[in-house]
Formats: sequence, C-alpha cells, structure tokens
Amino acid sequence: MKFEFIANACGIFTGSKGTRILCDPWIDDGVFDGSWFHYPPLRTKFKELKNIDGIYLSHIHPDHYDERFFKYNPNIPIILLDQEPNFLKKKLIQKGYKNLILIKDMKSLRFKEFKLTMYKAFSGHIYEENFIGNLIDSALVFESGEFRAINFNDNTPTLKFSKILKKKFSKIDLAMLNYNAAGPYPSCFDNLTIEQKKSKSKKILNRNFNHLVKIINILKPKTVLPFAGSYILGGKEGIKNSYLGTTTIEKCSDYLKNKYKDQLKINIICLNENNSYDIKNRKILKKYIPIDYLHKKKYENKILKIKYPYELDKQPNLINLKKDLLIASAMVKERVKRFNVDFKTNVYIQLNNSNKKFLVIKGKKKNNILVCKMDNRLLRRILNKKSHWNNAEIGAHINFFRKPDKMEPDIHRALCFLHL
Repeated sequence: MKFEFIANACGIFTGSKGTRILCDPWIDDGVFDGSWFHYPPLRTKFKELKNIDGIYLSHIHPDHYDERFFKYNPNIPIILLDQEPNFLKKKLIQKGYKNLILIKDMKSLRFKEFKLTMYKAFSGHIYEENFIGNLIDSALVFESGEFRAINFNDNTPTLKFSKILKKKFSKIDLAMLNYNAAGPYPSCFDNLTIEQKKSKSKKILNRNFNHLVKIINILKPKTVLPFAGSYILGGKEGIKNSYLGTTTIEKCSDYLKNKYKDQLKINIICLNENNSYDIKNRKILKKYIPIDYLHKKKYENKILKIKYPYELDKQPNLINLKKDLLIASAMVKERVKRFNVDFKTNVYIQLNNSNKKFLVIKGKKKNNILVCKMDNRLLRRILNKKSHWNNAEIGAHINFFRKPDKMEPDIHRALCFLHL
C-alpha cells in the first residue's frame, strides 16, 4: 500500500492490487468564500484526478468537498460516514451521485482489496466544553494486505479514543494527523491587539503539537504524517496570515522530530505535491523539498489583490437586510431547541457603516457578549443560503469582538443555522 500526497487533506491511497481511492479533493484556490489558497501553489489540475476507483469524502467543508469543481461520473463509488444529519449525503444526492457507500460509526466493509473502518467525530470540540457537538467530521482506517493507515483528516482523536483505537488496531503503519486549528481565532478577534493575536496563535499551535505528542505516545504508529488544514489567506483578509492558528506541515514535523529525536522507531515525514510514501518499505519516493518562506511571503502579498465572489455583488437593500436578519434570528432559536442548550453569551450582528447591533442569540449572562461584523453582501448571501456562516468564519470573513475572551463552541455551531 502507498499514499500519494496532493495538498491539504487530498491524496490517493493505492492498495496491494492497484485500487486507487482519492481522499478529500480540494485543488482549486478560493474555497471558503474565496479566501483559502494553497501554498505552495498547486500544479495538479482537478481533471487529472479522474483515474480512480473510489472517493472518500470525510465531511462537507469545501477544503474536503469542493462543490464548485466536483464533477465525476455519477456512478463512481463515494465513501461517506453513515450518520444523520448527513448534510454531505443530501448534497451529493441533489447533484445526481447514485453510488454512495455509507459506513456507520465503528463499522467496517470491504471495498475491493481494502478493508475500510469508519469513525464519526471523536469529540464535539477537543479542547472546549460543548453540547451541540461536531455534526460532520469522520475518520477512515485503510487496511490492505498486512498494512494499515488511519486518515484522521480534521477529526483529531481524544486521548481516551486514542486508547480505544490502539486496542483495536495494535499495529498502525501510518497515522495522518491534523495539527492545525483552522478557524477565526485569534486572527478575526478585534478584542485582541496584534501582539496578543500573534502570542495566542503560537500558544494554540503549541497546544495542538503537544496533543499530537500525547496521541502518538498512545497510538505508537510506525510513521506520522502531519496532515490537513494547511492553507494561506488571499484577498483582503490575507493581512491575517501572520496570526492564524495554523502553520506549515514542516514546522509541525520539525517540532515532532525534536520530541522524538531519541526514538528512532517513530518516523515523522513531510510530503510535497505528487510525492508518495511506500508504506510497506517505509520510504518516501522523492526527497522532500523544504518551503521557501521568503517566496511564501511574496506570494501572500501578491494574492492580496484577489476579489471574493461576494465583493462582486451589489450592495443589498438595508431595510430588507435588517428585516430578513430579524426573521433568521428567530428561526435560529427554533432550530437549536432540539439540542437543549443554555447559551451563556449574547450574540449580536453589527451591519457595515452602522452602530446598531441586532441581537441574534440571547444568553444567560448579561455581560457575556459576542459582536459579529462582516460585509453586508456576505451577510445577504448567508441569509439566502448562497454562503454558510461556518464557511465564512473559517474563511476569516467575519470579525468578532468577544467579552470575556473565552470560547463558547455551541454559540458558533448555533450560528450555522442563521439563514432564511
């Protein structure tokens, strides 16, 4: 078995008999409402990823399922987690895909020479208390012959679940582990100074790296590939690149190698685009070429001029926008009733060029506030379901002011239901 890396969470597993399973194809820049870009820029074209036998889509986020360019034969096998609410399943059926291979949590099935075992989200939020939980993520175990790889993509396991996985899969040849915290914090929070944002970014990355160390100590995989959540921002939000909660694969790799420098049995690897890892022989087929950080900075500056799709829209009618925002806010309250959550934070949306704030979610604590600001054109898209709140957050399009500066994950999950 081997794994060919493309970018971010995209790559191809090839089994012992040549079966090829493509994972999470995001190739073209501009997902998350236009702001996410690959670095280094990709040479691979989406049309080149057609010689495959099946596709694994871990979840609906556009850096895993890029709806803009996802155009395959409607009968191609697509492997998904079988769990409701299944937003991705509904989307694929709407697009005409007919051969969906659904695998329930902790269950296995055969796909040609592969044995595939699926896992739902290991936690609602790995670092914060929450009630609504993670409704979309999955992880997949690939077994071919005597070799085994786990593609965790964005689904980072807890320490407790890592022990469960180790008990079930005593030998793990390759663990593909997420090390990033893709999202709006701290880059989009205006209650923080620039220096505070940079400091918190480092703190978040060290937290994530240290969690990986603990996971690796439990799973004891032969090889670790830092994986997924690797991107830079283009367009006007590119000024936030210096304090994202993310970094490059090689910086994570360097951190882990330093931790395991005396443990030669653990192999930490980096892969460039189109480079493959031979799992049987534990070999990278081509030498890794390090990132040129000076070029990276120049490229970031170059793509600052990119315009987002919503920036090409006409400005919405403010009277209608306010009216629809009030309607959508009332609908959020009804939609989240099923989760039986008592929110602490009062959430407001402040329109462009206005001091008026609209209460979207009423919290129990009077002094806990979250004020959200974005381009009125993007808000109109969100209300009309042409964009999605969560994608706008992850794309760094929404600025926040939070007091106190403490995460309440359920608030951000609830805002995903803000639409007409």
